Amino acid sequence: DKSDARKGARMALTITGMGGLALFAGILLIGQVVGSYNLTDVLAQGDLIRSSEAYPFILILVLLGAFTKSAQFPFHFWLPHAMAAPTPVSAYLHSATMVKAGIFLMGRLYPALAGTDMWFVIVTLTGLATLLVGAYMALFKHDLKGLLAYSTISHLGLITLLLGLNSKLAAVAATFHIINHATFKASLFMAAGIIDHETGSRDMRKLNGLWRFMPHTATLAMVAALAMAGVPLLNGFLSKEMFFAETLHQGSLGALSWILPVLATVAGVFSVAYSLRFIHDVFFNGEPVDLPKTPHEPPRYMKIPVEILVGVCFIVGIAPGIVIAGLLHSASTSLLQSATPEYSLAIWHGLNFPLLMSFIALIGGIAVYSSRKQLFAFQAQFPEKDVKIIFDQWMKRIVDASTVVYGKLENGSLQRYTLLFLLSVAVFTTVPMSNLINLEGVRATLPADGVSIVATVILAIAAIVTLIWHRKRMIALVSVSVIGLVVSLIFARFSAP
Repeated sequence: DKSDARKGARMALTITGMGGLALFAGILLIGQVVGSYNLTDVLAQGDLIRSSEAYPFILILVLLGAFTKSAQFPFHFWLPHAMAAPTPVSAYLHSATMVKAGIFLMGRLYPALAGTDMWFVIVTLTGLATLLVGAYMALFKHDLKGLLAYSTISHLGLITLLLGLNSKLAAVAATFHIINHATFKASLFMAAGIIDHETGSRDMRKLNGLWRFMPHTATLAMVAALAMAGVPLLNGFLSKEMFFAETLHQGSLGALSWILPVLATVAGVFSVAYSLRFIHDVFFNGEPVDLPKTPHEPPRYMKIPVEILVGVCFIVGIAPGIVIAGLLHSASTSLLQSATPEYSLAIWHGLNFPLLMSFIALIGGIAVYSSRKQLFAFQAQFPEKDVKIIFDQWMKRIVDASTVVYGKLENGSLQRYTLLFLLSVAVFTTVPMSNLINLEGVRATLPADGVSIVATVILAIAAIVTLIWHRKRMIALVSVSVIGLVVSLIFARFSAP
């Protein structure tokens, strides 16, 4: 019964549906190249697909399907408007299911499509743009779910960037972050739902000082937020450090390769900043402001799912080799369709550049959040546009244009319908059929004699008469009869049957 929910649903359906059609076309092309739609055959024929002339089209079409479904820039805008679902559904959608569909597609088809410069450029740059845009926008959202939605976009960009690096170790890191993101993001959405349920609001300008009213929920949410920020001894730190390491070890950009680790660190800074905002603005920062309900702890059973998920974040963070190594190895082997490279899930790898990048991200995030007033003042210079209004305007233009075209085609003239149909058939069949039809048979060509030429002229005249006077039924009937008779005579003359 909510207009915003219906508009958000229509937007999600339109964007992901269009991407789905592109994906369908890409899958058809893959089947044409490989000669099979069996996934095992497709994954085994990666070299054939990559060497095919159709590879650029296949890659772009498949990636359009993946990018739209996983809210990659510039298709990211539908996801923050898909938050009308009940909290458990939102938690499921943002952590594990729908938004991971595109990531799953890229991972599943990784052996068949990855490994080229084109894959690297498109996937890496799209992931990097999504990572930065999502991290930056999350910091300025006042809606609790809005902040988490943009953080989801950012983390999806991180995973996409890793898949684009054409490195087996990066693909392992992407798989690891998929698992970690599922746990801390689901727990955060469940915590946000609890806060909404017990306070009647998701506005962080009102949700202040909730630590005093719901300390148990606050503790769980803070641990999950710190995992999202990549704080040591939590699962998010491990996969984010692997991410930092992989941005350092790529050289595909040549002299500009330093850009990736620098921008990855910048994204890490904003990740820490929006995680701190989630913690500080909601659970500390003074007293609640005009809340519809008096805050209090939820019923016991509402907290159990969050406790389980937060427990996983903590256990994986302190004992990854015991808890997650087997699952990660199995998933990575399935993704790569080959043996996984050597990697370490140890908590401590010594003093190195990835650790330094994590340290810079933590300190930088604290600094950015500390200067949030200046940042909010800077961001306030840019008027915030309602994406749903812009989307509806574009949809209206498309519908209006379609109406004009429809009006010109569907004008009630049977003759025009027939003409358009025949022209379409001619255009879409002439080129493909021209390569298949062999007009030369085994029999010697018969000479054209005078009788045949006269018959052909009569046939042409009768056809023209039919076209011109077809509304006069008697003339049309006689003309059509002449056409039929002459065609029969030509068939008999040249033994056509």
